[in-house]
Amino acid sequence: MKLSHLFFLLALLAVFSWFMKHESTPQITPSGHKIKVGVIGPFSGVNKGQGDSGLQGIKISQALLPYLNNGDALEFIMIDDKNVSEQSVEALRELSEKHQVTAIMIFSDSNSVLAIAKVADRYQIPIFALIASHPDITKYSSFVTQLNFDDTFQASVAALYVRDELLLDKVAIVAQSNNAHYLYLANEFSRQFRAVEGEVTDTVYLTTSRQDYTEILQQIKNTAPELLYLPVDIDALFAIKTALVKLKWDPVIMVSDGIMADVKAQTKYPMNFLAGMLAVDTYSYDMHLTDLGKQLKAQIQSMGINMRSIDTHSALGMEGYALLVDIMNQCLESKNMRACINDSILGIDRFEGIEGLISFDKTGKAHRSLVINTINDDATMDFIVQVY
Repeated sequence: MKLSHLFFLLALLAVFSWFMKHESTPQITPSGHKIKVGVIGPFSGVNKGQGDSGLQGIKISQALLPYLNNGDALEFIMIDDKNVSEQSVEALRELSEKHQVTAIMIFSDSNSVLAIAKVADRYQIPIFALIASHPDITKYSSFVTQLNFDDTFQASVAALYVRDELLLDKVAIVAQSNNAHYLYLANEFSRQFRAVEGEVTDTVYLTTSRQDYTEILQQIKNTAPELLYLPVDIDALFAIKTALVKLKWDPVIMVSDGIMADVKAQTKYPMNFLAGMLAVDTYSYDMHLTDLGKQLKAQIQSMGINMRSIDTHSALGMEGYALLVDIMNQCLESKNMRACINDSILGIDRFEGIEGLISFDKTGKAHRSLVINTINDDATMDFIVQVY
């Protein structure tokens, strides 16, 4: 057989297989009924990019999965909380009492979710925290589910990677004390690093934005750390990097999850300023994709969206929507969908995310992998290692 004939037959077989697969998939007839779902996030203010990226992810996933199995669609009621705890709590009240939503997804940070968790039992609505990762966000209420990995896991992996893989003995930590997420990461990283006989030469807790970073970094430099661990926000990170340039000091730097999504969403700072840093995150651009991940990638391309514009927050939005649809499909016969959603998620052992399987324990906390990346000049991240 000629090689050209073989290629033709293989191509024909591939088309036939695709046709048969899609022909056998039953089409869902829209019912015309909509289920209200609340979305809380910072859709204005300094963290606007976080909310916008998360919402973009929801829309991509909704385009792929527009209906539940019975033809119902999800209608989203969005409320901007500006990442302010008091406004997050008020948004929860409004979504419950005024809009009577069936479930809520929130893109705000750990401070906001911790505030919501403390009053969540009053409203008894299943709440999906898609970005927040402080270990206590599932502690106060049985109605809060954490989709991202836990900060204890993140800090432990970061400390062990620095000590056992990079073979570094001495680190310094700079963190922000007004943020529960950053503060916990700093303290847990320090504990874990010391537990494997590493030395923390200095720990600095930033209290305000008006600090002399050059003086702070000079004092840290005097203690001769080999790496700086920086659980800080984007403004503090760039201020630290600027001070390091002034000091002509180039230590190894590791940043915490989500920071690169914030970098890509802003125009204030140059993208290449963080090149070479190590970043802990939920995803990487060049990781293996699951079937769901491949379908979402195809959906993104069909919508004309640049893949490089997809960040951690939009990816978590995609996963969060797909997870909610999966659970709602299990609850279509239930007389109390809120309660069914809340109970069903605790029984999920192998939900297929974008880049791996996710399970949930009895507290509503997700167990999933994380990745360590290196940051490129264009604020993309190259995969180094995935840890389960």
